[in-house]
Amino acid sequence: MARRSGDKRKSRPATNRHYPRTARLNTLLQEIIAHHLERIEDERLGFLTVTGVEVDADLNRAQVYISTLADPEHDAETLEALDEHRVPIQADIARSARIRKTPEVAFAFDPAVRAGARIEDILASIERTDADAGDDHDDPTDAAGDEP
Repeated sequence: MARRSGDKRKSRPATNRHYPRTARLNTLLQEIIAHHLERIEDERLGFLTVTGVEVDADLNRAQVYISTLADPEHDAETLEALDEHRVPIQADIARSARIRKTPEVAFAFDPAVRAGARIEDILASIERTDADAGDDHDDPTDAAGDEP
């Protein structure tokens, strides 16, 4: 059908998408994965937080960053449990997200959270050493008999 010179083409509706597709996809996958992990009853996971997701531009891989309250000595056990649940998580993504290709999910501990915890530990140890040093130092004005 030929278009007449007076016809106006329908324009696409304005969207409120002000950030890139991969950023929207990262947020969507973070929500889907976090919701899926809430329903898993695996003692090895404990209290787990999905801190972020980074999807490649070609949707081949999704790096999922996590944080736990468990000791770092349980990291290998946590990653092993997550790897066992990877396929059902990917199936949940395929059902829930409207994307052409489901990325392969890989889990890792969030380096920013670990670095922040390390800095807090360092600052706490500095405060403890300063407090200990203050106790050892005698204030000359505190000595009995110094007051007139």
